[in-house]
Amino acid sequence: MAAFIRLDDSPMFQNQICSLEQTADELKDRCQSLYKGCKKFVTALGDACNGDTVFADSLEAFGGGTDDPVSVSIGGPVMSKFTSAFHELATYKELLRTQVEHVLIDRLMQFMTVDLQEAKESRRRFDKAIHVYDQARERFVSLKKNTREDIVAELEEDLENSKSAFEKSRFNLVNALMNIEAKKKYEFLESVSAIMDGHLRYFKLGYELLSQLEPYIHQVLTYAQQSKEQAKVEQDRLAKRIQEFRTQAEMDTLRASSNIDPAVGVDGIRVFGMNSHKDIEAIMQSSANGEVWILEFEFGLFVRLSRCLNCLS
Repeated sequence: MAAFIRLDDSPMFQNQICSLEQTADELKDRCQSLYKGCKKFVTALGDACNGDTVFADSLEAFGGGTDDPVSVSIGGPVMSKFTSAFHELATYKELLRTQVEHVLIDRLMQFMTVDLQEAKESRRRFDKAIHVYDQARERFVSLKKNTREDIVAELEEDLENSKSAFEKSRFNLVNALMNIEAKKKYEFLESVSAIMDGHLRYFKLGYELLSQLEPYIHQVLTYAQQSKEQAKVEQDRLAKRIQEFRTQAEMDTLRASSNIDPAVGVDGIRVFGMNSHKDIEAIMQSSANGEVWILEFEFGLFVRLSRCLNCLS
């Protein structure tokens, strides 16, 4: 009780009591705000832990078994180590969540519901003791000179008892307030530093786990890059084969069209049918003599040609 220079019931003592109570009330408001934040933090950690577990389960289901051809083709057996790592990271996160809940939330709740509440209850008992003591003093000082001795003795005993209860409740209030003053110097620092230590261990465990996987991770990345490049080569090769096939098909179509006999349409345009190879040669010869003919194709087939009189002008 070094904060109290004097312990007698003086105005200075009462002012110190009021100051400590105001500090306790402000601290209670801060604790309530911190408690809400802690609850959200724990909920977020729980959700993150569940998210890791759900993701690991879905990744495991996606990868399938080692004997499944589809699983093998998508790298399921290769990803099995990553699935185990995510499950392990989820356990680390759950450990951190549990530590935050017990070390921070439970201790914070204990401080609010026990220590701060005890100060409130001590103030209530102290106010009641003040009222009883004041009444006992009023009754005692209001005694007349001719009051019987037994009544005087009874009131005097009542006064002493009420004074004793008053002093007891007064110092109980002091102890409750000073308990808060003492705990606030280490309670929160201890809890928060323990949580930081928990985070340190959480990240350390995660780092050690992933460090062990690091060579395997780089190996898988290299394999994936090589597979990507090989797939690109195969795709280019397939595209080239498709182009060659289409070119050959068009050439075959042109060769087939040279065997179509010529015919004359209603508009005077010649449409070639089977055995027209000599006719095409004649057209080409006419073009060489200065006449221009237009050859038209439809759906890859040679269908007609027409003479262009203005093409040379």
